[in-house]
Amino acid sequence: MVLETSFFSVSYGRIEALKDANIHIDEHEAIAVIGANGAGKSSLLFGLSGIVESKGLIRYKGNDISSLPSHERVKLGLTLCPENRRIFPSLTTEQNLKLGAFRSKFKKSQLEFVYELFPVLYERKKQIAGYLSGGEQQMLAIGRAMMANPVLLMLDEPSLGLAPILVDQVFKALEDLKKTGLSVLLVEQNAYKALSFADRAYILETGKVILEGNAKQLLSNDRVRSAYLGI
Repeated sequence: MVLETSFFSVSYGRIEALKDANIHIDEHEAIAVIGANGAGKSSLLFGLSGIVESKGLIRYKGNDISSLPSHERVKLGLTLCPENRRIFPSLTTEQNLKLGAFRSKFKKSQLEFVYELFPVLYERKKQIAGYLSGGEQQMLAIGRAMMANPVLLMLDEPSLGLAPILVDQVFKALEDLKKTGLSVLLVEQNAYKALSFADRAYILETGKVILEGNAKQLLSNDRVRSAYLGI
């Protein structure tokens, strides 16, 4: 098992965004987390990354990492690709990618892997990142996260604001990453895409896990179809 949590909670002052979430992620497994806005999806990723304080237990490969700072978690292999890309717009594409390896040893082979995954980034490697299209910036954000050579890649809304054809490109890249054996934790508003991609899924409502199971089976769950698929 790569990661598991017990009674995992995240609060902002008196507001409890995530309440006693128990999740687990196995090796080579893709997990989707879906839910409405404010359900606690991003808070789950922020807590696991160490960006915000959390309560409860986080075990990574059997070891308690609950008190580790975020940069130490990156060194272990937990990497977050944040919502809204958060690239450095004044730097070139390649400079952004190299910054992804800031907390790990830079490997040319990893950069070549990212360029193979996203050929457009190689074509734009000398271009100022702020001038990339929205889809290219999202690919850059994922590529930068991959430069840390993660064991578990956590993605926060990678399809947000993208045209449908670009969403398809992003998920095609995620499928390619999944085939390499990478473990993935995906937070995504596009429930159909997320459940089609994932092996298992968790459904969050008002900070609580209300449903979990095989992702493909959840696609046919009446409650999920009504609430998140508009069927």
